[in-house]
Amino acid sequence: MANPPAKNAPKLPVPGRRNILITSALPYVNNVPHLGNIIGCVLSADVFARYCRLRGYNAIYICGTDEYGTATETKAMEDNCSPKEICDKLVPTNIQP
Repeated sequence: MANPPAKNAPKLPVPGRRNILITSALPYVNNVPHLGNIIGCVLSADVFARYCRLRGYNAIYICGTDEYGTATETKAMEDNCSPKEICDKLVPTNIQP
């Protein structure tokens, strides 16, 4: 198993090593999270990042989301409220450990 880089070492790029940047989009904050959210957008990228690190590659995995995407706007129209109100209501549910 490859040793992880030092915590203060720059992640990308490292000359002479295979450098891999892995990204994925988190689900929109338009509903209560469920298992499908993890399987659909996070699990495959996480597994690939772990595989790359085991192979000794310099891999970094980052992800992000957009609170005000189309799915959030559609949910707001269905609930007859603003996208901000949907986000304010559902963000705490989506960030619970």
